[in-house]
This record gives sequence, structure tokens and C-alpha cells, in this order.
Amino acid sequence: MSVGGVGRLAVAVRAAADLVLPVRCAACREPGGPLCGACSADVRAASFVGGARVTGPDPPPPGMPVCWAAARFEGALRDAVTAYKDEDRQDLSAVLGDALATSVATALAADPVVRRRAAACGGLVLVVPLPSSRASRRRRGGDPVGDLARAAVARVGRCGTAGRSLVVAPVLRLTRAVVDQSRLDRSGRAENLAGALAVRERWAEAVSGSACILVDDVVTTGATLSEAARALRVAGADHVAAATVAATQRRARGPALVSRPRAD
Repeated sequence: MSVGGVGRLAVAVRAAADLVLPVRCAACREPGGPLCGACSADVRAASFVGGARVTGPDPPPPGMPVCWAAARFEGALRDAVTAYKDEDRQDLSAVLGDALATSVATALAADPVVRRRAAACGGLVLVVPLPSSRASRRRRGGDPVGDLARAAVARVGRCGTAGRSLVVAPVLRLTRAVVDQSRLDRSGRAENLAGALAVRERWAEAVSGSACILVDDVVTTGATLSEAARALRVAGADHVAAATVAATQRRARGPALVSRPRAD
């Protein structure tokens, strides 16, 4: 059996088990899911008051786009993101998709360039999910970030006319192998990803001159978003913003350098 077949079989086995075994909370593993009442409350407590906000590492890496996140990456939300990606807990897609929709909707309303493009007659804004490596896709049996992007865009589109200008566009590809980032520090992540992303040739025309919202589950050091934004700009994207489910709270010494949306 191929490696891809093994991944699909693992997903099927987990799905079958879900039909037989009691659903458990993805965070605390107690009965009741996808999140129990206590863990659902913990997720709400991690959400930023008033909705998504501009956040990310301080200072951000060069080229990092302005990023909106819906919550702090902590507690039950951290466990839920991990379970969704690594344990194929598809029952969490609504919870995480709603959070990402909050961030995408805020970027759509707060970023002046994105807002103008969405409001223009026939204007489109590309929502670009960060790509998974081939090994990750085989292991997980799917495209978790892409699935969240589609769920978020569908929700935003139902909530207002501007949201109907959003188009999920899987335009990015990895040009070389990269290692798992979870154990790398800030400089290691930047080195690991430098030059690792490019726009797929069939999407080049669509990206040129476009406004894009990059989406991912979590922003940590900003290295992934910076590299993705670089690839889009090289392909001619006119403007790049970003939206994530959550953000780690990282701060370095020195003055804050968080960029703000440009007005033109």
C-alpha cells in the first residue's frame, strides 16, 4: 500500500471509531465533544475582546504582512488546533472556522486596500491558505488549513455582500523540503522557510495585481507568513494581509515594530 493509501486508511479508521466510541472533548478528553462546556468557555476566554485584532511577534520579521488573529494560542484552543490538525478531529472545523472567519472579516473591514478591492464592481480578494508539505498531507490525509479557509470564507460570504468578493485560492506551493518547525527558534524558522514558497504557474495571472489575505491556523514567529507574502509579491500581488485563528504572545526586547495597514 502506498504512503498516501496508508494516510487515507488511517483517516477512515478514525472516522469509523468515531461512530462506535463516545465523542470526547478534544482538549480535556472528557466525554462531550467536540469541546466540553468547560473547554468551550476556556476558548471563549482566550478570544480577544471586541473581535480579531492586529497581532503577531514583536518585532515582526521583515516583510511580514499585517495579521489579524481572533484569539490567544493557549489552553483549550491550543489543544483544539493540535487535535484538528494531528488527530483529524474534523468535528472542530466549525469552532476553528468561526474563529478564522472573525479574523478574515476583520481584515476585510479594517484593511483599506482589501476593503476597496472587495467593494469595487467585480472586485475579488484572494484568500490564500498556507500550504502543507506533501509528507504532512499524506500523514494527515487532507488539507486542514485549506479546509478552514473554505469554511471561513463561506461563513463571511453569508454575512455580507463584501464577503462574496472573497475567493479561496490555493496558489502557493513548496519548492523544496522543509523540516517540522515546532522545535525551531525564530532564526531557525526563518532559515528553514527562506525561499521555500512560490506561486503555482497556473495561478500566476490571477495573483498579479491582486489583493490577498493569507490564512493560517496560528501565527508564531511570523516566518511562514513572511515567506508566503514574499512569494506573492514576487508574483506581482499588489497587496498582502493575513488572518489566523490564533496568535502566540511573543515579545522581544526593543520597540514594537508591528506594521499597520497602508492606506493606498
